Amino acid sequence: MAMEISGNLPDYAVRRQNYGSYAAQGMAGNKKTERTQETAESSKSENTAEYANRLKKLVPSVDFKVGNVCSSAKSGKSLTVNPQLLKKMQKDPETEKEMKDMIKGVESMSKLAESLTKASGWTIVYQHSYIDENGKYHCRMQTRNDGMLKLSDKLRAKRRENSEKLIEKSKKKAAERKEKSKEIFEENLNEKMAASKDGIIYLNDTDIRTGMEAAQEEDAGKTAVKDQAQVGVNLDLKI
Repeated sequence: MAMEISGNLPDYAVRRQNYGSYAAQGMAGNKKTERTQETAESSKSENTAEYANRLKKLVPSVDFKVGNVCSSAKSGKSLTVNPQLLKKMQKDPETEKEMKDMIKGVESMSKLAESLTKASGWTIVYQHSYIDENGKYHCRMQTRNDGMLKLSDKLRAKRRENSEKLIEKSKKKAAERKEKSKEIFEENLNEKMAASKDGIIYLNDTDIRTGMEAAQEEDAGKTAVKDQAQVGVNLDLKI
C-alpha cells in the first residue's frame, strides 16, 4: 500500500535543496567563464597569426617566421621574429614603427648584400636573420667563393694575402675620411668574408642598421637619376 506524505519540508531539507541549486549554478557559471577565456585566448592567438601574416608582406624575398631562435637551415633566406617582440609591437605603436622599419630594412639589406657579394665573386648559400625579444638584430650567413675553390693551394694562399692587404688598406681609408654607408657596409662584408675560414659570417645590430642606410642611399641615388632623366625629357618636350 503506497503512502503519500504532504506538507512543508523541514528547514534543513530546504537548505539542502537551495545549496544544490547554487552549486549547480556555480558550476555552470565556471564552465561558461572557462569557455569565454578559451574563446578569448583562441581569438588572441588568431590575431597574432594574422598580425604575423601582415608583417610577412614587408619581406617578400625571405621566409618570414615566428620563433625563439635563428633558422638552422643550410639553404635559403629567412627572418625569424621573437614572439614576445610581436606582443610588444601590438601593444606599443612606437616599438611597432621601429621594428617594422627594421623588418623592411632586412629586405633591403638582404638584396644589397646579395648584389655586393655577387660582384665580389662570392655566392650566398644561405642567409638567416633573427630579431630577438629586445629588438636586436642577428644574422648568420654562409658564403662561398667559387673562384677560390678552383685555385691551387699556392694561388689560394696568395689570393688570401692580397685580400688581407686590401682589408688593411680599406681600414686606413676609413680612418682618413668619413665614408658613405654603402662603402662601409661593402668593406665590412668583404672583410668578414676574407677573414672567414669556412665562409660563415655573422652580422649584428650595427651591421643591419648600416646596411639599411646603405640601401636607402642606393634607392635615393636611383631616384635622383630617374628624376634627372624625367627633367631632361620634359625639357626636350618643351623645346
